[in-house]
Amino acid sequence: MPTERGRAWGRLLLSFGLTGLFGWWAFHDLNWADMWASLRTANFLWLVPHVVLLQCVHWLRVLRWGSLLSGLERVPFRPLNASTAVGNMLFVLLPLRLGEFARPVLISRRSSIRASAALTSVVLERIIDGVAIALLLEGTLWWLGDTTETLRYLRWGSHLMLAAFLGLWGVLLLAYWQRALAVRWVRLGLGWLSPGLAERVAGLMDSFVGAVRQVSGLRQFVSTALYTVALWVLNGLAILVLAYAFDCSGQTGSCTPLELDVFQSFVVLGVTVLGGMIPAAPGMAGTFQAGVRVSLSLFVPPAVLTGTGLAFANVMWLATVLHQVGLGLLTLARGAVTLDELVITTTPPENPAGPPR
Repeated sequence: MPTERGRAWGRLLLSFGLTGLFGWWAFHDLNWADMWASLRTANFLWLVPHVVLLQCVHWLRVLRWGSLLSGLERVPFRPLNASTAVGNMLFVLLPLRLGEFARPVLISRRSSIRASAALTSVVLERIIDGVAIALLLEGTLWWLGDTTETLRYLRWGSHLMLAAFLGLWGVLLLAYWQRALAVRWVRLGLGWLSPGLAERVAGLMDSFVGAVRQVSGLRQFVSTALYTVALWVLNGLAILVLAYAFDCSGQTGSCTPLELDVFQSFVVLGVTVLGGMIPAAPGMAGTFQAGVRVSLSLFVPPAVLTGTGLAFANVMWLATVLHQVGLGLLTLARGAVTLDELVITTTPPENPAGPPR
């Protein structure tokens, strides 16, 4: 039987293997000359509004998290912001999504909220974002009205994504309104396989639903929905703004323009997020560029895709990573989060679905 250490190493190797595989696919036919020419002629002043929009997205995420947690405690903006900045940095830098545990642990040290209850809010955020992006993909890919093989695969991916997240949402709703019934169904459904496993899963669900009841309500639902729409709209606009850097405005010679409209920018957003759900190595390297490439292939010819398109993908990836890491480092430099706290933030909280204190 494999040990826990062995399983961890196996997952780590798998994540780096996926990064290598998707990275190779994204760059296997890269036109180096065109990519470097695009980078040399790009107007990087467009990075300023791009980063401003990314910062607004960050603040909206902070406000959304505060709204979700308000059922437990009204946490001030500054500790929420510090926990989110460092948590996002660790999410980018650590493999296997270990950074997901950072925000709950950090906010538990700045409020009366238990890390287990804060982790429940993070799980809810992930489900809400998953539903939002799946609906975005369903709408945009349907509107394209094309029947290429790439588009067919993307549609299947969006269908599976929507089914998975709506299924999770449905289970949560059932458990929220009929807690005892949901727990009993889990025991019955898994009891034939392993009574011990059924009891453990049923216990986790029972405690998780108890935490969900504390961090959710009508007001939280409405405000969370509004924040979610706003932050994903700004994300799409950030992609549109960055594309302007590669439209060859005022350039002559070997510059190959990349042109995206608003609709296409949101397709790029949806497909890139879909690719980012693959548990790859730190920074979503490889999977991020592969997602951008797949989405751009729906709109631009191969000659543009393998040069300017991949230059755009790399700049967007680098800007995203540096923004998140930069915010985290700035938070550490200001002393809002200490280095001692940083050590414990990647340790999963005990009983992650436990009730809030």
